[in-house]
Amino acid sequence: MIIGIPREIMPGENRVAAIPETVKKMVGSGATVLFEKGAGTGSHYSDDSYRAEGAVIVEDVKELFARSEVILKVKEPRYNQEQGCHELEMMHKGQYLITFLHPASPANHDMVRQMAERGITGLTLDGVPRISRAQSMDALSSMSACAGYKGMIMGVNAISKFVPFVTSAVGRLKPATVLVIGTGVAGLRALATAKGLGASVYAADIRPEASRNAESLGAVIVDTGVPEEVAVSPDGKHANQLPERWLEVEREHLGDIIS
Repeated sequence: MIIGIPREIMPGENRVAAIPETVKKMVGSGATVLFEKGAGTGSHYSDDSYRAEGAVIVEDVKELFARSEVILKVKEPRYNQEQGCHELEMMHKGQYLITFLHPASPANHDMVRQMAERGITGLTLDGVPRISRAQSMDALSSMSACAGYKGMIMGVNAISKFVPFVTSAVGRLKPATVLVIGTGVAGLRALATAKGLGASVYAADIRPEASRNAESLGAVIVDTGVPEEVAVSPDGKHANQLPERWLEVEREHLGDIIS
C-alpha cells in the first residue's frame, strides 16, 4: 500500500496528518509512505525526521497524489493556488481519502459530489463515533479539546484584566466572567480551563444533557429559552438546527449576561 501525506494548504493550518512516530508504524506494517517536502514544518517536524522513519520525501505534490493509493490529510480538499488546480483534480479513481471531510456542511456538499463522481472513497474522521471501541481513532474529540483549551487561552489574553479573584493593597478585584456557549467537547474543555484560571463561568447549551455536564464542572447554567422538543433530535443525541425565531429567543436570553 502506498500512503501519501501532502502539505496542508488551508491558510493558518499548521497541523500535519501524521507525525514521524506514526509513519514508523506505517512503514513497519509494510506500507510505503510518500511525504510532501515541508509538510511537517508547521508542526515543528523536519523532513529528516520523517526520512529517518522510512518516509520517501516528495517535492512534487502532483506526483504524490498520482502515486498514492491512500491520501491522509487534516482538512478537506481545496483549491491549491501553487498548482493552479483543486486537490481533487490531482486525485484519481479508486483512491481513498482519510481526513476531516465535514460532509454535512453545506459548503462541502459540492466537493463530496465531485468525490463520488471521480470514484474517490472518503473516510471522514468527524464521523467516528464517540464510543470506547473507537476512542483511539477519535481525532475529532482530541482536536476539539485542543481548540477549547487554546480558544480560552486566546480569549483570556485578549481581555485587559485579571481572571481570578485578586486581593491587593489597592483593594479587591472581582474574577472575570466567562460565558461558554455550547458545551460539547470543545466547550467543556474551554469551561474547565476558565475555571482553572479562576474565572466565574456560565454556560449555555440547548441540549439538557450537555448543560448537566457543564454544571458538573462548576458552571452556572444559563437558560436559552429553547424547549427540549425543539432543541434536540428525536433520538436525543443531537442538537437541531434552530429556525430563526428560536435563535432570536436564544439571543434574548443570553443577552442579559453578555451585556
